[in-house]
Amino acid sequence: MLLEGFRITHVLDCIADPSKIRAVASLSNHIDEAFPYLNAVLKNIAYNPEAKIITLKEGHRMITIYPHMVTIAKADDEADAVRILEWIRDTVNEVWEQRDSIAPSFETRKAIGPLDIYSLLPRKNCKRCGQPTCFAFGCALITGGRKLTDCPLLAEAEYAAARDRLEELLGTENIMEKAQ
Repeated sequence: MLLEGFRITHVLDCIADPSKIRAVASLSNHIDEAFPYLNAVLKNIAYNPEAKIITLKEGHRMITIYPHMVTIAKADDEADAVRILEWIRDTVNEVWEQRDSIAPSFETRKAIGPLDIYSLLPRKNCKRCGQPTCFAFGCALITGGRKLTDCPLLAEAEYAAARDRLEELLGTENIMEKAQ
């Protein structure tokens, strides 16, 4: 087990959204040895191998993982922050245990952006997904506000390749669903 636990050291008001919090947690062990394996496995993360930082978004939350600490911005409350930290602990340990079967990736990665997603969408602006435009739908996909299945056009054979690529880029599992 690489990461035994965590301890929330600070709970602060969120600057961007007063109804949310920011949380800072220290980790029981340094976990940067796992970063190249996490980079190979996790979808839609930003990874800076020189700075030893992984950043990801989960819904409206921004999560930054350092070798010895984690910061979470826009968590709903302290219990939400704990769920995220538990997911991080479990994921780090699971990936670390399987590292012999994972090819590590030392490549710098930037998180995908709205234009990356938009370029793969039907771009019909039909509003059947509940969003005013395909670009707005792409933004909602990135923040976790919408799912690929919300776009009925992506279920059509014509868009199968784009849907497959979107699933690959975004991942099909919401990390908080796994954490609960």
